[in-house]
Amino acid sequence: MEPSELVARIAFDEDVTAEEAEQHTRDLVLLLEDLDVDDVGVVEGERVADTRSADPVWLAGAVVVAGAILKPVLSALVELLGKWIEQSGQRSVTVEFGDAKVSVKGRVAAKDVEAYVRALNEGRKPQATVEAGD
Repeated sequence: MEPSELVARIAFDEDVTAEEAEQHTRDLVLLLEDLDVDDVGVVEGERVADTRSADPVWLAGAVVVAGAILKPVLSALVELLGKWIEQSGQRSVTVEFGDAKVSVKGRVAAKDVEAYVRALNEGRKPQATVEAGD
């Protein structure tokens, strides 16, 4: 992972199939592409043995966002993730940047966004959690 990249990891509900996880991941990538960032894509994983796919192997539920830390888009990213969780019905998305982790669990109150953006920017180790309805 490059210094300006962060990773958003989706915590899927237990009953989500592999195909549904793939679709949710692609939907999140499409949504995040609207932000003013350098690049958005899925995190690549290891090729599974005995597969014939010509496509690059990637991990469902893990999205990398390049350039978000360098631009004033973290607030929009956190708010967007909260709205996406609410619409998709998934449990949460954890944003990782260095040692900092912020778990978003539903729509984020405007008053809470800046604290979590600060935590990501400063690379703090404690995990912060935003609950729906806070």
